[in-house]
Amino acid sequence: MNPMADTEIAEETHQPALAAPAPAPIGGWPDWLRRTVIGVSLIGALAVAVWMVASSNSGQNADLDRNVVISLTPNDGAQALRQTEVGADLAVGYDGRLTINGIEIPEEQMVGARDAALVDPKDLAQNGLRGSNPNQVYFKPGPGKVIESFEPGPIDITLRYFKDGQPSKGTGTVSWSIKAI
Repeated sequence: MNPMADTEIAEETHQPALAAPAPAPIGGWPDWLRRTVIGVSLIGALAVAVWMVASSNSGQNADLDRNVVISLTPNDGAQALRQTEVGADLAVGYDGRLTINGIEIPEEQMVGARDAALVDPKDLAQNGLRGSNPNQVYFKPGPGKVIESFEPGPIDITLRYFKDGQPSKGTGTVSWSIKAI
């Protein structure tokens, strides 16, 4: 015997769903105006971001002869600490000298310079004081150097570059300024 055979299922009564109440008015701007202001603000912010990215590199050292001067450190107009290393990367086959605030930096005080007393004279004659990196022309202030630290304020840097071992060929100068803080 089947116990379910005599069981009747009562028809369900359907009640319509109640409509959700309208949100309480909170005042303020109409929806269309609020959406318009948000859209215009987002488009404006995007335009400012694109402009900042586009202009951040375009003015930096734009007048350099990129065939010779690859980069300046720090960039023209940058702020730097008083012990910041300054200088430039040059193309292979070029060397250079720095003048900072009118003070010529001796080659033996440049970054990467070797102690002439400790270098074989033949090697010194062939490769110079900065044998492994003549195309990297940098100076870092420090004790016992012609500039021990940069004074706060503007720092004017001039790079004179030339072909390796030929100071009268392929010459040029680049000047830029930074602000020491």
